[in-house]
Amino acid sequence: MPKLKVNTIKTYFLAYSVPTLWAAFIFVLSAQEVLPGFSVSVYDFIFKKSAHMFVYAILYLLLFRAYQKTNGKKITRKSYLFPLLISLIYSLTDELHQSTVPGRYPTLRDMGYDMLGVTTALLYQLKLI
Repeated sequence: MPKLKVNTIKTYFLAYSVPTLWAAFIFVLSAQEVLPGFSVSVYDFIFKKSAHMFVYAILYLLLFRAYQKTNGKKITRKSYLFPLLISLIYSLTDELHQSTVPGRYPTLRDMGYDMLGVTTALLYQLKLI
């Protein structure tokens, strides 16, 4: 196994520290038994699902940026797929985590909203929306 240079380790640490902190923020939100919302159920639904989309769009963009910083500036298909896959895996683990929080439960629908946020960010990057 080749040794990593100190510069490489520092680059990876700096590049992935921001998405890791953002993922920790998502984890803290998921650990809440009750999330703030609106008293009108339609507004509450829109607010919470928009929040799912927003936090995962940001996670995707931060992972994309980190991947670019650590794998060269040339954008390839893998540049888009790696952060998308990591976001999907994190969304799945986030829902599993919620199953351990009293008052919360996992849903595939929430994963769908997470990935809708990721996909929206990806389509925006590709200038398709």
